[in-house]
Amino acid sequence: MTHDLVIHGGTLLDPGSGTFERRDLAVAQGRVVAVEEHATLDAADLFDATDLLVVPGLVDLHVHVYWGGADLSVEPGVNDLMRGVTTMVDAGSSGANNFPAFRRFIMEPFPGTILAFLNIAVMGQADPDLGELHDIRYAKVDRAIEVASANRDRVVGFKVRVSEQLAGRNGVEAVRRAREAGQATGRPVMVHIGGSWAPIEDILELLGPGDIVTHAYTGWEPGIVDTLRRIIPGAREARARGVLFDVGHGRGSFAFGRAEDALADGFRPDTISTDLHRFNVPMPVVDLTTTMTKFLYLGLPLRDVIAMTTTAPAAAIGMSGSRGSLAVGATADITVLRREEGSFLLEDSYGATVTARERLVSAATFVEGRRVA
Repeated sequence: MTHDLVIHGGTLLDPGSGTFERRDLAVAQGRVVAVEEHATLDAADLFDATDLLVVPGLVDLHVHVYWGGADLSVEPGVNDLMRGVTTMVDAGSSGANNFPAFRRFIMEPFPGTILAFLNIAVMGQADPDLGELHDIRYAKVDRAIEVASANRDRVVGFKVRVSEQLAGRNGVEAVRRAREAGQATGRPVMVHIGGSWAPIEDILELLGPGDIVTHAYTGWEPGIVDTLRRIIPGAREARARGVLFDVGHGRGSFAFGRAEDALADGFRPDTISTDLHRFNVPMPVVDLTTTMTKFLYLGLPLRDVIAMTTTAPAAAIGMSGSRGSLAVGATADITVLRREEGSFLLEDSYGATVTARERLVSAATFVEGRRVA
């Protein structure tokens, strides 16, 4: 056979190349080897994508999948590979002390790709209610640097949660320590905002280029939208410095109203992620395609929604070209999506609902050219 896989007849939407047209995609030895108007169908596996959308494998920048090690986490599989996500980034479920177990028992056996933002607290997220940073001694910079440096293929950055419930009054100091680890290893910091004791401006001003603010549209004060429903100056200043803003939907961190206010004020997310964990499945998060559907409902163009879940998160973790891409030579992680019309109820983290007339659902998922869902 000429190819291992040919996906034919579909509409290829690859934000990295700007392609949005009918194309066939050929795969050999786990890599994309051809993107053509009509590829040869001489392949071991053929997939008919007629009337479907073919996009790079979705990248979910914020999940919790350290199942058995962090109480918040879900077991990876059902809500990711089966729903189009081929690369997921665990956002701080593990810390330096338990990352080795996360890697050996969860990451390495998994057929997709699991990466991690290492929690600056050595135990990670041991409990959803008892915060890991009330005792700042747990935020050990040297241990974080040591483990991240030894696992550069899996650790893409550092995570810190600044909510008073989880960090007490230590949020700002924890961000400083996470930034120290990030600068020492050349990795970004992801900061969970909402409910902090310190003003949000004090947190944002510590962040630099490539750092990530997750829960951008939280309804939990203090956030980046003020009482006049405008984006605060500190958030615009942070974005101008190169700080990224991520959705991180979650159980308590996405409000339709806040997202509408931010979008109306010209402040779109850089990346769309789920913050998937055991308390938001099956509602309100469900999966990444449902979160993507919410932003289609909010008026973002399809091209942009796909970019925010492929090329943009891949770039955020330093994997441009190898993930979130369908260019020739890229890893053949591929998602096939169906656009369905109908009446679909969508819910935010606070119980507000809307009805969408269109939704995205996964029709097939391929990892390195092998169909896994």
